[in-house]
Amino acid sequence: MKYDFTTVPNRKNTGSFKWNFSSQHPSAFPFSVADMEWKTAPQIIEAMKQFAENGFFCYTGAEDAYRSVVKSFLQRRHSWNIEKDWIFCTPGVVAAVNTAVRAFTKEGDGIIIQTPVYYPFANSINNNKRKLVKNPLIKDGSTYKMDFDGLRRLAADPQNKMLILCSPHNPVGRVWTKDELTTLADICIENDVFIVSDEIHFDITRTKHFCLPTLNAEYAKHCIVCTAVSKTFNIAGLGTSNIIIPDADIRKNFENQLTTDGYTCINCCSYPATVAAYTQCDDWIDEMNANVDANFAFLDAFLKENLPQIRLFDREGTYLAWLDMSALGLDDAALEDFMINRCGIIPDPGYWFGDEGNGFTRLDIAVPQSVLQDALFRLEEEIKKL
Repeated sequence: MKYDFTTVPNRKNTGSFKWNFSSQHPSAFPFSVADMEWKTAPQIIEAMKQFAENGFFCYTGAEDAYRSVVKSFLQRRHSWNIEKDWIFCTPGVVAAVNTAVRAFTKEGDGIIIQTPVYYPFANSINNNKRKLVKNPLIKDGSTYKMDFDGLRRLAADPQNKMLILCSPHNPVGRVWTKDELTTLADICIENDVFIVSDEIHFDITRTKHFCLPTLNAEYAKHCIVCTAVSKTFNIAGLGTSNIIIPDADIRKNFENQLTTDGYTCINCCSYPATVAAYTQCDDWIDEMNANVDANFAFLDAFLKENLPQIRLFDREGTYLAWLDMSALGLDDAALEDFMINRCGIIPDPGYWFGDEGNGFTRLDIAVPQSVLQDALFRLEEEIKKL
């Protein structure tokens, strides 16, 4: 392999959210916040070194060169031919979702999410005084599917104005098929429900991912798509996302809200990082995906052989493992305590993602495989003591 995915990092005292929390549990390793325990591509590091040596960290905009590389990347990797003026930059996808909630709904409107799902979605609804409307996913063996009958009922309610789609889905790992996305979009359009599609994990997949507007020209008139370099290249701390908005009227509304929210420039360091990522690092993406696949294969084999009572749901995308641990008979608080203080594994507790996550645990396994192996050995040892 060309790149290093084996070195065990030491990120203590760097300001990292996950490592700051782990300092309270020095014998535990953080498998929590969704950033990788692999260094980003060396091409990105070198581009940022060269940028820093210039000595200017000034107000920065997404000018033509920046937009050109985003456009080229989406065409090359996702078969989506966008225009440069469709791109809006925000300091992260969560910020974009909040801006979209304010731009396209009003207080009291219902916003649909498909739980268990990335918990900042619920925060963006509640914090902006909208009504959270659940369309829970349906467990189907070792995977999940959408509840389209339930979605039809919810979309038909005129008070429900928006759906926040997670595609690929965090935490359950689904990469929605063309048919699933088509059915969802048709339901939403028929009922005038606007779609905010969070596709931040779109490069980290085992199966074919479809950017929603590529499926039908009509869909582009009813949605925005949130993308970023952050998950793919482990540079979330640079705080820049690329929000793609094909429709002119939607762009105008979103831009007006961006101005109101005070977003006028991008992180200056994200400019060279994005350019390097999207022009020099395709082979790094492929190698990263191969390592994610290998870790999931290792996890799956280990659980089946040694801990069959823990159920790993099929993973089609993301580097996040969704584990049903309800067979251990622990409530959510006890399960979290067990994982951290006995197993030395700091997870994201399943209940964070909604009531549908009770008894579950989410693990970020974008880590050196030796770290994953050690964690699983500890987990097996402690479960035997229960």
